[in-house]
Amino acid sequence: AAAAMPADADALWARFCDALRPLVGRLDPTLSAGDPVTQVEGVRCLARLVALGLDRFVEHADPRHPSFYELQTATRKYLGDNPDQTYRVAAVDGRGTYRVRGTVAGAAGVEIGVYAGTFQSGAKGGGGRRLVASRDEGTLRVADDGAFEVTLGPEPGGAGHLQTEPDANSLLVRTYFWDRALRVAHPMPTIERLDVAEPPAPLDLATLARGMLATAAFVDGSLAFWSGFEGIRTAPNTMIEMPDDGSVQTPSGVRYRNGIVELDASQALVLELAPRDEPAYWSFVLQNLWGETPDWRHHPVVRNNRELARAGDGRVRIVVAHRVPAIDALPPALRANWMDMAGHRRLLLSLRWRSRTGLPEVTTRVVPVETLASLAS
Repeated sequence: AAAAMPADADALWARFCDALRPLVGRLDPTLSAGDPVTQVEGVRCLARLVALGLDRFVEHADPRHPSFYELQTATRKYLGDNPDQTYRVAAVDGRGTYRVRGTVAGAAGVEIGVYAGTFQSGAKGGGGRRLVASRDEGTLRVADDGAFEVTLGPEPGGAGHLQTEPDANSLLVRTYFWDRALRVAHPMPTIERLDVAEPPAPLDLATLARGMLATAAFVDGSLAFWSGFEGIRTAPNTMIEMPDDGSVQTPSGVRYRNGIVELDASQALVLELAPRDEPAYWSFVLQNLWGETPDWRHHPVVRNNRELARAGDGRVRIVVAHRVPAIDALPPALRANWMDMAGHRRLLLSLRWRSRTGLPEVTTRVVPVETLASLAS
């Protein structure tokens, strides 16, 4: 049976704190494996999930009066962020109608996805997400200045419409950039509900209780889901294709290779690939074992296809290593392709290939970091 409603706001706060307290136990100890950096980042991940949950279920929870919030930023990361993308989310009701306006000016692409399901533990539809409908820059109507407008609703429509299903509950706008300065400056899209005219009612205890307790369930479910994610259990210093059923709220037109990088300061991982039939955007991204990129404002932890130096035959060679003097001494073309372990012993590495075809093979080898300069000759 559902728990009784808290008697008052003080009781709600006490229940919220009680619900959060045991969640540190959801942090899988095998991921930190005695590594103090990963261990403390796990607790920070827990705190970030609480903040994200409050945004989602309290501040931006009303699908009758929706607004966008940031899912991923330089200081907020969730289940595998990419610093080259903005991720803007709004609550929707699959039975309602909406209009969304935004821009892709200067962008490599965009995908607008409607999702159902939830990561809340114990909730109906819990355990993951389902992509209901999506459009990208190839199927949207985009003006010459990059502006776009799209409607959402249960009725069918044309190129400017996304048809929803009754259980749809969120909208995610992903915009891809080659230039992170443009990504940081990218304006927030807008959303309006077209079939609701009255303003929102004042906040009441029941509404706040639903949001705060949903936040605790969201944190619990997200950590449980991540602990079961196979991408964090692969053999070190290899990359394999990731099966994608959409349950991690992945986009519709992207394929992945994932792996774990495990290096000490004397080692480097060398990746080689020969891209063919390339999409407009692809990248390699490093993340910690909680699915969060190290601070990309200060460390090169993402490299996209327009940043990477290439050999004359088009092959790409990428170096993943700790920042040591041998890295600073590399020739410019190879140093441009260096990705920083950022003080971690183990990190996740993913290739994000924004196309359903042409996913390249990636070869990997671990070499002494002092031998890297010879690779450039």
